[in-house]
Amino acid sequence: MFKVVKLRTLLIAAGVLLAVAVIAVGVTLGVRAKEARAAFSPLPKPTVVIDAGHGGADPGVTGVKTGVKESDLNLKTALVLGDIFASAGYKAVQTRYGEASTVEGAFDKTADMAARRETIRRAEPEAVISIHMNKYEGPSRRGVQVFYTTDASESLAIALQKHLDQTMNVPTLGRGFDPIRGDYYIADNGDVPSVIIECAFLSNPIDEALIIDPDYRLRLATEIQVATARYLNGSA
Repeated sequence: MFKVVKLRTLLIAAGVLLAVAVIAVGVTLGVRAKEARAAFSPLPKPTVVIDAGHGGADPGVTGVKTGVKESDLNLKTALVLGDIFASAGYKAVQTRYGEASTVEGAFDKTADMAARRETIRRAEPEAVISIHMNKYEGPSRRGVQVFYTTDASESLAIALQKHLDQTMNVPTLGRGFDPIRGDYYIADNGDVPSVIIECAFLSNPIDEALIIDPDYRLRLATEIQVATARYLNGSA
């Protein structure tokens, strides 16, 4: 009887030890699996603010042939650009999502610009891209050109202009540009790299015909996103 009880006790003890060992192994593997997932988890993508210039009672410039409003083209291009950034996993914040201005009531340019700046401040972005269309007194000027204001924005402006020259300007007009530095309110966001991209000259009928084509806007927006993403990845 003693031998039977002792044997049963030993078997129970062995079972308990085995169960503890299994649990310990499971916990260890679980911790290691969690650590592995953490080690290979993708880093969160940055936030980019996209500003569609003008809007509402402020249409901007108009097309030389069709009379198309800059504000409409800015918005269409900005929304496509935002979709491309979002598809790539970025958080894309727009300063306006519709035809109206950023402020209600009678249009006030100062209030409108302040509202855009407040959107940028709240978003805490890694980059700001303001979309515009250009105009010149004659029809000779064409192409995509980048503008900036601060030292913090210079490298982004250079990277964007270089890429847009290679992919858009040189193939269509045979030349490139240098980014232009100036005092631009929407591009002055402290340490946040911020640029204005003048996507086309609406005073030029060729540029106008290109930019009113949705396929061309999609291609342009794609190249802007590619260059910006490369810049942000390099900065990180």
